[in-house]
Amino acid sequence: MTAQTQTKRRVKVAVLGVGLMGKHHARNIAYFDPNAELVAVSDIKPEALEWARAELPPTVKTYSSSEELLANPEVEAVLIATETAKHADLAIKSIRAGKASTGTQLPSSLVPLRHSLIEKPISLDADESKRVVAEAKLHPELKVMVAFSRRFDESYNEAAARIKAGKLGTPYLIKSCTNDKYDSTGRFLAYSKHSGGIFIDCGIHDIDIGRWLLDVGNPAKLKNPTKQVTRVFATGLNTVYPELEAQGDCDNAIGVIEFENGTKFNIHLSRTSMHGHDVICEVFGTESKLVINENPNISRVEIRDAHGVRMESHPSFYERFKGAFVTEIQTFSKCILDDIAVPTPPQDALEAAQIAMALTHSFRTGMPVFFGDDGQPIFA
Repeated sequence: MTAQTQTKRRVKVAVLGVGLMGKHHARNIAYFDPNAELVAVSDIKPEALEWARAELPPTVKTYSSSEELLANPEVEAVLIATETAKHADLAIKSIRAGKASTGTQLPSSLVPLRHSLIEKPISLDADESKRVVAEAKLHPELKVMVAFSRRFDESYNEAAARIKAGKLGTPYLIKSCTNDKYDSTGRFLAYSKHSGGIFIDCGIHDIDIGRWLLDVGNPAKLKNPTKQVTRVFATGLNTVYPELEAQGDCDNAIGVIEFENGTKFNIHLSRTSMHGHDVICEVFGTESKLVINENPNISRVEIRDAHGVRMESHPSFYERFKGAFVTEIQTFSKCILDDIAVPTPPQDALEAAQIAMALTHSFRTGMPVFFGDDGQPIFA
């Protein structure tokens, strides 16, 4: 067979959990990534599997449990999109694929190594996240990546390129704002009980972007490479969801993060936007400033009618970052095929989660949270 007639290898990917985000991921793998093949999905809900059989290619196998799917030796990589409480355990099971229940190691020729793309956050428990980080480090031959979708958005990448090229001078401050559209159905309140709170569920993307654009993990800019954060402080209030107070949560929150490299990060999070999903990021440098997505318009179409002249906003995060989710999947498969490092490793997710947890603690206590020389938040 000549090189011209050879079929290009595609990564065989499975999706664990086809709920809201899992459905999007499954579609993207099946229809928008030429380097990947969706071979299986799993979900505990029969209606989710019915959706998969109706909407995905007929070759895709369906399983009622993640364990059944992980036993399929055809699967090379998994995307974990189950409920957050299961992320860490499934990630470790995937990374350890091929080990017998006794803990003995199978011959390398029989081990179905599983690359993993994990929906954020890895866990609501920092210790569980640390387990995943440690397990991933034990298997450098595997690609273990966390789904921080904004890292794959064209606008954020343009900002990063401008910063890298020195066009801002020295970046010193980021103000980031995520406003989720108000949910009038009441479903959000049920979801919020298991979300980890506004800083972890809503703010972790902002925190990751802040760490990335301000280059806070660069050891050349740190006195102690282990310590990236000096302290955080948070406050918040409930404007339309008074029920959140009993959960130690709020529907609007403000946080301030002071990094050890001398930069600052200001974050505003909201669950009460009435006009649509609104994400704005301002990056301040000594020579210029960047503003990302100041006008959250869904398109360039103006509507002129009896209500006046207006433009519609993105109804949800998915419409805003639809292209980024596709690029995220394509990047994951490319990292596997080309054997290159993933851009969003579990360590980055752990760092962002610890900041989010510190902000949550600060909000609940009204006190700042300092970080120790070991890089861990000090919860007094």
